[in-house]
Amino acid sequence: MVFRKYRPSKQWGNADTRIFKAMLKARNARRMPIFHVPDAVKASGITVHNPNDPSFFSSFMGNREALPDLRANHPAFRVPSIEEHPLYKETSSLIFDGSTALSDGIDQAALLSKAIVREGFPENVLQKVGQTDISEEMIRDAILHGEKYDPTLEKLPRRFDPVLFWVNHYIVHGTPVTKRLNIILDNLSRIALLTGLSSGKLTDHTWVDRDEPLSAMLPSLGSFSSKPFVVRFLPHVTLQTSKPIPAWAAVDEIEELSKQQLPDIRPLSPVIDLGKDHIYNDTAVVPRAETSQSSLHTLLWCREQDQKYPWTKEQNIANAILLTFGAAVAEATKKRGDRDLKANPVVVKGVQLVNGKLDMVTFQLNTLDLNAENHTKNVVWIEKSCPLYEPKPFYEQLTEIPHVNMETVRKFVALLWNR
Repeated sequence: MVFRKYRPSKQWGNADTRIFKAMLKARNARRMPIFHVPDAVKASGITVHNPNDPSFFSSFMGNREALPDLRANHPAFRVPSIEEHPLYKETSSLIFDGSTALSDGIDQAALLSKAIVREGFPENVLQKVGQTDISEEMIRDAILHGEKYDPTLEKLPRRFDPVLFWVNHYIVHGTPVTKRLNIILDNLSRIALLTGLSSGKLTDHTWVDRDEPLSAMLPSLGSFSSKPFVVRFLPHVTLQTSKPIPAWAAVDEIEELSKQQLPDIRPLSPVIDLGKDHIYNDTAVVPRAETSQSSLHTLLWCREQDQKYPWTKEQNIANAILLTFGAAVAEATKKRGDRDLKANPVVVKGVQLVNGKLDMVTFQLNTLDLNAENHTKNVVWIEKSCPLYEPKPFYEQLTEIPHVNMETVRKFVALLWNR
């Protein structure tokens, strides 16, 4: 919920404050007269010491052994160099962590992941859901849990009005946007999984991890860059299953799709929005990596739109594509042995919640070789900006949800039930 804290009226207004600040500034600007030893003191023979002299105390305390200066070696007084970091590498890498928007959206993400983009999920995936026991009231209550019922009171950012940009709006306290959306994703995934277990649609084991880091590295970006390419981020919910997801596209379909050309975004470079860093993991970081039975199934996360520079729908889905691609690479490289991805591809799904809309991605990793000489391409299925509910700005209170798009819920459930 959003509240404005009570503040008593100030004693002085803005005009009075400016006057007093001007008076204080003028007083501080006055120069004090230089101190001179009076002639009477000089005539009496009294020695006057300057307290600002570095040898002031030694004149009457004598020369004593200086205390050792601990600032040279004590860690509290020394900023460690970047080379001392345990993950420091001499070769810098290209980093994508989801904090920067991709300038050319889906086409740029397709180039970086060497993937053929297909709009919409296959019909056989959606048909497996059928009739469920998930009602609109359950989804509405799950959303209101994050938007209305959560009692968190944190200082929210100041509202920015792009029209009346000179107005200073009041600061309100409530639940941060990312926490609201994380609660909603938590509730939606729990409803989908428990309904699948109770109806018998889900029979294998499912492991749930929250706020666990994920990182993957490729040795190069093919013809775009010879530097290592690292994708890392922190999904809120990580679902792993005891069985890997079967391929959505068969071998002959992959051969047919690989004949298609990747998009061309010239004169832009695909790596224009990637960061550079010397600190990164050169091995895959995956929750429960020591468990050989678990396989990545679905990652769920959210992001908050910037008030001044919100991302477009294309940039949101491009972000989801590239992060899901990183998860698929992490799943494929978490074990040291070589894996024939063409015969046994990796399929990982991603769900991103932004401003009441779901971006759903299924990425099928058919190759780790991003060079143009390798004709095998990856495949990604997307559902872009599927409306779930109509949110309000973070500084307003959402008390009721008149409509929930159950078609979006059906696609979300189909994504989690597909095993």
